[in-house]
Amino acid sequence: MRKVMGALPFVISLVALGGLWELISYREIVNRLILPAPSEIGKAIWFVFTNFLGPINYWEDTWITVQEIILGFLLGVGAAVVLGSLIAEFVIVRRIAVPYTVALNATPKIAFAPLFIVWFGFGATPKVLMAAFICFFPVLINTVSGLAAVEAEEIELMASLRASRWQTFRRLKVYHALPYVFAGLRTAMAFAVVGAVIGEFAGAQEGLGFQIEFAAARLETARLFAFLLVLSVVAYVLYYVIEVLEKRIVFWSGETRIRTG
Repeated sequence: MRKVMGALPFVISLVALGGLWELISYREIVNRLILPAPSEIGKAIWFVFTNFLGPINYWEDTWITVQEIILGFLLGVGAAVVLGSLIAEFVIVRRIAVPYTVALNATPKIAFAPLFIVWFGFGATPKVLMAAFICFFPVLINTVSGLAAVEAEEIELMASLRASRWQTFRRLKVYHALPYVFAGLRTAMAFAVVGAVIGEFAGAQEGLGFQIEFAAARLETARLFAFLLVLSVVAYVLYYVIEVLEKRIVFWSGETRIRTG
């Protein structure tokens, strides 16, 4: 009951916003081509939903984008965790890698999408790489921060127990860094969705990004909103999966308990 009452303000605001939006569109205060009414968007959503497994088969486009997001996320996260661990543990790696990562992170990442298309063609590879490239940096930064935030007293305790460098890393630093890493994973998942769609904008003939671009080119604004909603649902589901994993893996973290309590 408490959760229902907690969600009530959001529901009321959503209904009020939808009603105001419908009124603005009905009165043609804003051109419907620019801002279609919620009722028109609802019809477009129903059209997209009924064609998920129909003759147009939007499910295939959705599944293609989901695969690009997941593969890009796994690739970017894997590379970020490995490099972040090396940077935190070895001074020579830190001195070599940090200038490159800072320079790449400061570069507008969307500018790499056409370059990936030139290098790897119009298949799934450039979209996966774009998703991996964008979600790489938040995980890298959080991994390094988490591994470096271990207290000196804890390191001294492990040394007094004659723990090796590997044992200290595995039994102390990894556990300390996991809440940081999962904070980066939540951000990275959202970024992976953005990266995959940007890659599809740069050059694709299938996927949700392609459908959004195609609807925009034909000025089908209501259908564009419908595809944006589908993409939002995909992003939310994937984000929720990360949160569920965090609850199971980092159950001792105070931050996790606060957010899930």
